[in-house]
Amino acid sequence: MFSLLKKELNSFFGSITGYLVIVIFLLATGLFLWVIPGSFNIIDGQRATLKVFFDLAPWLYLFLIPAITMRMFAEEKRTGTIEMLITRPLTTFRITFAKYLAAFILVCISLIPTLLYFYSVYQLGNPVGNIDTGATWGSFVGLLLLASVYIGIGLFASIITSNQVVAFLTAITLSFICYNGFHFIAGFNMPLALQNFVLQMGIHEHYLSISRGVIDSRDFFYFLFATFVFLLLTRNMLRKTRLFATWNVKRAALLVVLLIGAYTTISQRLFRIDLTAEKRYSLSTITKEILSKQDQPLGIEVYLAGNLPAGMKEFQESIIEKIEDLNAYSPYRLFHEVIDVYKITNTEEQQNTIEALINAGIEPVNFEHKTTEGMSTRQIFPGIVLSNRNRSVVVNILQNNPLLHSDENLQHSIELLEYEFAAAIRALQHERKPRVAFLKKEGNASLYETGDIRYTLNENYEVVDRTSNELYADDTVKTLIVAAPNAAFTETEKLHIDQFIMRGGRVLWCIDPVFVSIDSLSKGHSTLAFEKGLNLRDQLFRYGVRINPDILQDAFCLEYPINTAPPGKPSQFTPAPFYYTPLAVPNPNHPLSRNLNNVITEFASSVNAVGENTQATPVLSTSPYARKIQTPVEVSLYSATNPPDQRLFNEADIPIGILLEGSFESAFKNRMTRQYGISEIIEESPASKMIVIADGSIIKNKVRTRNGKAQILPLGYDEYKGITFGNRDFIKNCIDYLTDDIGIMELRSRVIKLRMLDKVKIREEQLRWQLINTAFPLLFFILAGLIYAFIRKKMYSQKHA
Repeated sequence: MFSLLKKELNSFFGSITGYLVIVIFLLATGLFLWVIPGSFNIIDGQRATLKVFFDLAPWLYLFLIPAITMRMFAEEKRTGTIEMLITRPLTTFRITFAKYLAAFILVCISLIPTLLYFYSVYQLGNPVGNIDTGATWGSFVGLLLLASVYIGIGLFASIITSNQVVAFLTAITLSFICYNGFHFIAGFNMPLALQNFVLQMGIHEHYLSISRGVIDSRDFFYFLFATFVFLLLTRNMLRKTRLFATWNVKRAALLVVLLIGAYTTISQRLFRIDLTAEKRYSLSTITKEILSKQDQPLGIEVYLAGNLPAGMKEFQESIIEKIEDLNAYSPYRLFHEVIDVYKITNTEEQQNTIEALINAGIEPVNFEHKTTEGMSTRQIFPGIVLSNRNRSVVVNILQNNPLLHSDENLQHSIELLEYEFAAAIRALQHERKPRVAFLKKEGNASLYETGDIRYTLNENYEVVDRTSNELYADDTVKTLIVAAPNAAFTETEKLHIDQFIMRGGRVLWCIDPVFVSIDSLSKGHSTLAFEKGLNLRDQLFRYGVRINPDILQDAFCLEYPINTAPPGKPSQFTPAPFYYTPLAVPNPNHPLSRNLNNVITEFASSVNAVGENTQATPVLSTSPYARKIQTPVEVSLYSATNPPDQRLFNEADIPIGILLEGSFESAFKNRMTRQYGISEIIEESPASKMIVIADGSIIKNKVRTRNGKAQILPLGYDEYKGITFGNRDFIKNCIDYLTDDIGIMELRSRVIKLRMLDKVKIREEQLRWQLINTAFPLLFFILAGLIYAFIRKKMYSQKHA
């Protein structure tokens, strides 16, 4: 075998064709990755990763490997040396395996210069070394496994003909069919079980995972068995027998058993090793448990499509990769389809589709792109729709914080993908939605003022309204929302809510401790802020939190148009900061509030944790530049044009919202309650949660009236700047966290490192790195070829001297 292996290597490097094949491969790879603009260009992508190389390699291998294997048997048959080869004291399988090893070594040799790409990205990273080394080496392993199958196909193509060109074209065709053909066939309408089987038979399905640095036993054994099958076919052709035609029953049965055993092994996951630094392709235990309960296939429509910028394109790929990660653990397949609405040729149908997406809750994002006529702006739809046989769930997957750079928003969006998918799948699994109730009480925020958050919550919850008495009698309500009350609570109402909490109910309190008349402020430029008197301070204090009758000012706030014209002059509106509208900061270290936009508050107050039996976590606070003002106090619009001394804003991170977790003691413990209609009370709750926010406006959307019709604006929408802040997401996360009993919200804590290239270094040294990565691999191989030719010539001359 060794002599045959050596013969094949000498034969390959003994001709100019061998060098030419590898040189063309390296030149094409270098140009695609470093010079030619496009989706495969590392510099254009700005990411410190070789992922584009591993995406490109299967297509370049379609030509490289057939060029290496085309002559291995075809040339033997053409020259008539095949008979001599068979008569050697070697079994036909050893002959086949020797040629396979020779081809595999040649592929490995061709990959050696590509290590320069790894070094280049390593040096260009910001900081230097900002590349996921584990993922890269894992991807190289996947590339070698892919090459192994291509070599098996190439040897089979070479054995069936004596013409090298025919062997080359046959190997390309068979490799393409095995790589992408099954994936294409699975796109046709067919039963789901058959579709899944067809996908599993193709190389693409298994290379997709392993090319990212994830070594799954199902993919690993697939490549081994696929290689073995093609080597077995090659060996059979070498023996000049026909498969199944002249084999005896025993051998035919053996092959059938092997194929069945191969598919069974491929279908069972024995191990899955994620070599990435952040384990970004691993799923949490919670997600695996949710997937294990999946009892039917899911369809996923991805609407982030079209001619996307590099960052959005990477985000789209991350979405598809996450779907594949979910498929690795789901007993039923998650089928996905990428839909580009702009490919719908019928204008009316396209417009109807866009309107349907917006009405379904997918928020479009505008972006500029180049066309033949210059720059053009169009909408993209960063949303997905998950569907089972019963219903659908719409998910907006792009975090669009206007205060962050687009790269940071995309990074946060990628980090939250597992949470978004897990939450949506769990919502689809619920036969009945959890029930969330708004407290129905005179003076609370109206249906119109809470219209936007109600619509948002209705996707995953049954939203109802309950009086305190109805709440006490209804044990199906999971969570209560107290939205901006204005009237004082009676002791009976407080008792009903207290006993709801003692039964394990969760509460989101959005309350204003201080009253400020907006109407008076808008008409007279000033008003008096004073304590509202809701009669809740004692009850909340018992639960572990104190709401303070103060009012907060923050240097980080909204800007309002203020009339700055002198009296008697025409109005002149100028944007000015209104310090009573802090842009509150969600806690970046808690899963409830991590990666959320800033939240608009209005005349907010401070809160303090006072309990010892509960765990208190601030989830919303001011910026580092804020202050408290005790009430009563005059509030004036003139504070925008005559701002206070900035040195007064010296209090940092004043809590506005606090999460309380633990067991709560009844506020009516050791009190007579018979006069309130309840003689026996529960004095302590099981482990529970509540969130107290000292601002009622946080949950209220603006309502605009036009032509006698009320128009509900998005929650957190700044009319002046046209920006939507994070109020809706924050309130939704509060409800999700309060109703979460399995810890799914912890998935929001996931952190994935942003690996970028150094833009300054690229701008200054781009040409240098392009030359290094295109010219050096070629020079390396040409120099190696000259040295090999010189040594071979010298050895030949010494042998015949």
